[in-house]
Amino acid sequence: MSIARDALDNHGLIVGVSPERFRAVAMPLLFDHLNAQCEGTIAVNRQARIVWINDKYAEKVGIRDPASVLGKEIEEVLPASRLREVVESGLPSIIDLMAFGDEHFVVTRIPLRDEDGTLVGALGFVLFDRARHLKPLMSKYTSLQTQLVATQNELAKARRARYTIAGFIGNSPAASEIK
Repeated sequence: MSIARDALDNHGLIVGVSPERFRAVAMPLLFDHLNAQCEGTIAVNRQARIVWINDKYAEKVGIRDPASVLGKEIEEVLPASRLREVVESGLPSIIDLMAFGDEHFVVTRIPLRDEDGTLVGALGFVLFDRARHLKPLMSKYTSLQTQLVATQNELAKARRARYTIAGFIGNSPAASEIK
């Protein structure tokens, strides 16, 4: 299922190819690329049962025989997985951290749809097996969180009453009654 060279213009862009044909060619290539570049890939069906897991993922999470987990609910194998949420909502989770034992994986989860647009399952990709790859992003996030907390504290301080009845000075009967 390759695209002929004469189907490309002088910039390498596909011309005269229907969207259906492009999708038929591009989707397997995209999947193969993601599968090769990622640290692991897993797929679940509409009921969030595992239908496929690649060897890299199985090895990473300590599964000796990948076939042994086929048909199991995703949470039985990966308790912290959120693939079920993707299947139920139909919405992707582009970058997230997933805990597994003492490790954290950077993952992406995407819904799978058939030609009619019907949700049939979800794919999960382990992008990085260590969150350290996201250190620059996490540093920025931590900095922004720190700034947010400081700003919230300043705002709360500014909103507090500056004067209270306890600070009222005076000994008159009216002042004593107010205190």
